[in-house]
Amino acid sequence: MKKRILPILIFICASPLLFATNNWTESGKYNYPSQEKIDRQVDSVFRTLSTREKIAQIMVIGFTSRESQETFKIQKRLVRKEKIGGLIPLGDVYVPAITKLNALNKLAKIPMLITLDAEWGASMRWTEIPAYQRFIQLGALTSDSLIYEMGKSIAHECRALKIQVNFSPVVDLNNNPERHIVHTRCFGEDKEKVTQFSLAMMRGLKDGGVATSAKHFPGHGDTDVDSHLALPLLSFTAERIDTLELYPFKRLIAEGVDMIMVGHMSIPSLDPTGTPSSISKPIVTGLLREKLGFDGIICTDALDMYGVSKESGLAKRDIPLAAYKAGVDILLIPEDVEHAITVIEKALKKGEITMEGLDMRVKKMLALKARLGVFDKGYDPIIDMDKLDLFLDTDLKDGVMDKKLDLIQKISKETMTVVFNDNSAGFGIPVSFDGKKVAYVGFKSINTGHEFGVMAKRYGPVDTLLLGDNSSVAELKAAREKLKNHDLVIFAFNQSDFRNSTNYGIVPEEIEFLTQWAAEQPMIVLFHGTPYSIAEMPGHENFNSFVVGYLNDPANNFAAAQVIFGGIPAKGVLPVTTGPFKGGESVIIPDRYREEYHHLVGSKDDSLNLIKYDMEEMGAAVTLLPQVAELVAAGKFNLSDTIGELLGGEAPCASMSIESLLAGYKNGDCAETLEKLLCKYRSYASVEEIALQMVEDMNMTSTSVSEKIFTTGYDLNKFYFTLNNGGKYAGRQVLSPKAAEIVLKSL
Repeated sequence: MKKRILPILIFICASPLLFATNNWTESGKYNYPSQEKIDRQVDSVFRTLSTREKIAQIMVIGFTSRESQETFKIQKRLVRKEKIGGLIPLGDVYVPAITKLNALNKLAKIPMLITLDAEWGASMRWTEIPAYQRFIQLGALTSDSLIYEMGKSIAHECRALKIQVNFSPVVDLNNNPERHIVHTRCFGEDKEKVTQFSLAMMRGLKDGGVATSAKHFPGHGDTDVDSHLALPLLSFTAERIDTLELYPFKRLIAEGVDMIMVGHMSIPSLDPTGTPSSISKPIVTGLLREKLGFDGIICTDALDMYGVSKESGLAKRDIPLAAYKAGVDILLIPEDVEHAITVIEKALKKGEITMEGLDMRVKKMLALKARLGVFDKGYDPIIDMDKLDLFLDTDLKDGVMDKKLDLIQKISKETMTVVFNDNSAGFGIPVSFDGKKVAYVGFKSINTGHEFGVMAKRYGPVDTLLLGDNSSVAELKAAREKLKNHDLVIFAFNQSDFRNSTNYGIVPEEIEFLTQWAAEQPMIVLFHGTPYSIAEMPGHENFNSFVVGYLNDPANNFAAAQVIFGGIPAKGVLPVTTGPFKGGESVIIPDRYREEYHHLVGSKDDSLNLIKYDMEEMGAAVTLLPQVAELVAAGKFNLSDTIGELLGGEAPCASMSIESLLAGYKNGDCAETLEKLLCKYRSYASVEEIALQMVEDMNMTSTSVSEKIFTTGYDLNKFYFTLNNGGKYAGRQVLSPKAAEIVLKSL
């Protein structure tokens, strides 16, 4: 009981440290304020602003801890003097970034809106923090329930880090295998599924108290140019864009998305001038505001991206005004900020834009801040530096980190995707060891390759061979020679690339050698990377099975090993079409073949489950109980029979029934009596001999059976799996179904 209560108590104690308790319901949902309160707070701040400060309020500037002191001086001046509206931390180092964020927040006379690109959590910007899966992997799910939970968890993480806006979800479509620059950040190719999953992410984020921003309007999926570097061209008709790219945006607008981020693209069918969409009035105002009726906040993608900063032909200081005139409400990462404010100020004086329009935008920004609690009495934007480890310690049992890690593992287990599987001759998934010599080759990225190898050995005798990052065909040839006497090879590509410009990290010579190898020796392939990779593997049909493991990280290796060895079902589906395989398809393997694991390799819980311990009186559970239960199942005697009837009236426990005796197996007299029953009614083998055979059949390699029974948590897991699986382990009937049922009831 103590072990179950403690994490809850810690969570109750820790929550006030992370969240403002008056803003949260008991179910963990953010409690949004009334419109009356929002209006009151907005009016209170709005009345204090000068024209220049109003302009600064609709700007969000970026920063990193690595910038020069001169840049930091400018940023401090923008916060203190200009009263800039918000901040966005960019790719950075965690602790220095938070240190700088705190320093800037301390200077703000008007609390700033803190925003972040946190599509897979704060780790998208601070890689030290454990990361959720990228959207393309989420697209392998068949339900949106885990996506909602992920959104809510990311929101709690953001709020704990004093971040109020997550520029998510990405609603772009991976509808073209040849052109997918956004790629891993998209849920997939099917507009209905992308929309459903985007809505789930949006709802989770909003319930967690974070504002959402659908991006990249009007759709960046079918492009092959990175707008950070140049201006992508969308040459599609307005009709095609309306029915495909705009479909998710329309649905999210109807469901109340807070913001829409406009990307930088040239779209002649929507604006014949080719003006970047982020500064195009026909696209921002004409399409998004008027035609689609979006009355929320429109923000730009980063205005320092080359897609607009260079391709627009405008001076950096003039770009924010162009976006403003197009109809944008919030200007994200403008360059030459002080001069840009001056340019907009002059445009007001000249009558190019109106004060009414500026006031409307400022009030939107202030209302967003008010709705997210930034103006609440007692709100403190400063992050406690002493508590930053709460976001890093993966062994922390605080009800926050452990819940997050559990969810990450669930998602990995639900998304491993078996693209094809030929197990007709017993060389596919799940792996069978019967009469087979099995090897595992981890190709590059040795650390994560090792994690898969550890899991593989827990399921059976697997010879592991790890090849380093610089390995090539020569090392593959040596591996093939070394493993020539093995019946099955599991080959893992642990190092890949998500860019199609680099062929996803696939080297044609290596694939050619590997597919030839697979033609002569049964092989299961695990590819940690994009599903699109299979289209770049001529000869992939030579593999017996092909599993997409997405990003190469501990959770995905952990899940992939369990799918391949049958510890968990294979449930993931392809999020995109790749080669001959259609999006939404995969091989579903619904049943478990071996035991499931719940703790990542190397974690504290994992280590505890590997410790051998003396079972003491519980030893009878894995020795005597199953054997007596088999006698009952075979009809040698019945559960209702008494010991006196079977062993004589003078026997210990004479008045007890077999059923009661089994339930009391921890008692020394009961255990002794069970052993006497076995001696009388089954004389062909000793208790120890049968127990050893059962332990071997269940691959309980860490369990020893003699005078004392020693085992581990993981070996007991195998025992319980067998009982719950009708007495079957890895396809072998270790116990009869009836005996397994009797033992389960007795435990």
